[in-house]
Amino acid sequence: MRYGEDEERSINRYMPWIKASAWTCLGIVIFVALVLGYKLWLKPGPPKIEQLVEIQSNQTAFLIPLEGESKAGQAKFMSEEFLNQSKVATKRISLPLRKYYTGRWSNQYKWIPTAKVILVDRAPVTREWTKEESTGTSKRDEALWVESLDSIGFGTGVNITAMILEDDAAKFLYYFGGVSLENIVDKNIRGFVNSVLSREFAAYDLEKARAKKNEIFDKASDTAKEHFAKMGITISNLGLAEGMVYEDKEIQTSINNKFTAEMRIQVETQNNLAQEKVNTRNVDIAKAEKDAALEFQKAAEARKQMVNVEVTKILAEAKLVMANKWDGKLPEKILPQGSNLLLSVE
Repeated sequence: MRYGEDEERSINRYMPWIKASAWTCLGIVIFVALVLGYKLWLKPGPPKIEQLVEIQSNQTAFLIPLEGESKAGQAKFMSEEFLNQSKVATKRISLPLRKYYTGRWSNQYKWIPTAKVILVDRAPVTREWTKEESTGTSKRDEALWVESLDSIGFGTGVNITAMILEDDAAKFLYYFGGVSLENIVDKNIRGFVNSVLSREFAAYDLEKARAKKNEIFDKASDTAKEHFAKMGITISNLGLAEGMVYEDKEIQTSINNKFTAEMRIQVETQNNLAQEKVNTRNVDIAKAEKDAALEFQKAAEARKQMVNVEVTKILAEAKLVMANKWDGKLPEKILPQGSNLLLSVE
């Protein structure tokens, strides 16, 4: 009995502490329950905030559903026909949203769009691929390198402008799946043009290739335009940007020397032709002056003859008048012989 009384006294001694601890634990449990209850039952989920996408004037928008497509509709999904039907004409699009639950409680969710907007930038893209850093779009050596039939390597510059027409936006998106036109120009079109130029230049030796470069570029331009038009890209310009740049600098020096020699010959030929023209002109001038002098002499003689005829005519008329007035008598007063006033009537 002695042991039982001591144990009871010990329990009575710690009873207040046990009660206090129990109330503390109960308070903690209640607090945790309230917090969890607020978070799990009472706290509202995230608000539904409208998601807007704005369309620029140089962009074409396509509203593509992310959910709800049946198995039967998958065949037409992302086809050119489907994309044309999904084209959006407005300049601001509000995306449809739905709840996506992230936990087991009613407020554990987030709002996700059930469709997405794909934009196609139709702005023209211009590139100038040259060797010189001061002339090209980039400071890198971007010339297109090819070889002639006689295995002489050279680079040539290309200037290109490409764009996407409004009616071709769906076709472009179908073939390139959202890749920008800039990337297509820098990779796909550049590679295609380089392959065409390589094939065409390889058919001629260097001399003939230099003579046919414009014809070759015209063919490359027509081929590239036709090829990429089927994929929704319009190439408005593709042409030569600079002269040929040779891998072996001695070839360029040789061509320059040959050109200089040909130019000297042309200059000398032109000078000779010019001198011949000058000589011919001088001869023509001298001949014209001679003819003019002869004509003048003929005219002077004709004028002299006309004067003599007039004088003779006047003298004849004067003799006739005097003859008509003479009465057959000699004058009473005769001037001395040799007088200036004596009129000759011979």
